[in-house]
Amino acid sequence: MKWVDVADAQDIEKGKMGLVEVERKKVVIANVEGTFYAFNDRCPHMNASLHSGLQGKIIMCALHFATYDVTTGKKLSDPKELNVPPEIIQTMPANFLQMEAKLAEIRRQIETLDLETYETKVENNRIFVRI
Repeated sequence: MKWVDVADAQDIEKGKMGLVEVERKKVVIANVEGTFYAFNDRCPHMNASLHSGLQGKIIMCALHFATYDVTTGKKLSDPKELNVPPEIIQTMPANFLQMEAKLAEIRRQIETLDLETYETKVENNRIFVRI
């Protein structure tokens, strides 16, 4: 495994994330209170992109709402169903609701793993990731 220079530390503000490519992998760099963490951009549940959902040190998958701790990579919560108000559900076609119920059943059967994380370091204001 080698260290790869991926970004200038000043480019990723506290509480923000950046998306970089390292060894043909999309990697998210998260700045949590001035410490940088790196993890694979793909959600370990259904392969959705993760780089848009940071809240402090917690990231939420926009596809199924599972949450992860970016400082450890640990899964914090399993996928959740979208909570749609009854008045909106009543306006949806029956075949769409049937399809969504079947998809929800399939999603529940897929195991949600921890994030794939990578070691980081900062030298001379540059962020390095070990892949």
